[in-house]
Amino acid sequence: MNDKIILKITRRRLTECLIGLVALFFASGFVAAILKYLWPQAGNKDASSEVRIATVDEVPTGTAIRFMFNGKAAVLLHMPAGFRAFGAVCTHLGCVAYWKPDESIIFCPCHIGKFDPNTGAVISGPPPSPLPAIEIAVREGAVYALRWKDPDYVRSISFYAGAA
Repeated sequence: MNDKIILKITRRRLTECLIGLVALFFASGFVAAILKYLWPQAGNKDASSEVRIATVDEVPTGTAIRFMFNGKAAVLLHMPAGFRAFGAVCTHLGCVAYWKPDESIIFCPCHIGKFDPNTGAVISGPPPSPLPAIEIAVREGAVYALRWKDPDYVRSISFYAGAA
């Protein structure tokens, strides 16, 4: 005997299956969001891990280097008044800003946003708020990023969600 199993799927049945799969994906996303709310990640969200950025000699006065701080792009500047560090994710659309030494500014290339290198304040352009400052320390010839200076402010910036 030659037993063949023939599987017939109608368009209606295929459509029902696809709609069911889409509903399942939406439902699983909803359940995941609820579970994440009910059981947040372990650990203190306000805790920032200390990061060794560079040695003092690696950042001469008037220069800057990029580094990562709490999962976000950041910039360390060596200004005549000392070291400064800021989150480098622009508060306008989340582009990464960088040090522009010829103008002595922190510059966001997306919409020509300019920030003061001493305070992180907006000088010009569309950014709605200043770059968040990072507390730093110089120890044994090295520069360390310690924590956000204002964690509540950092949490209020959508592009820094989870960084404070």
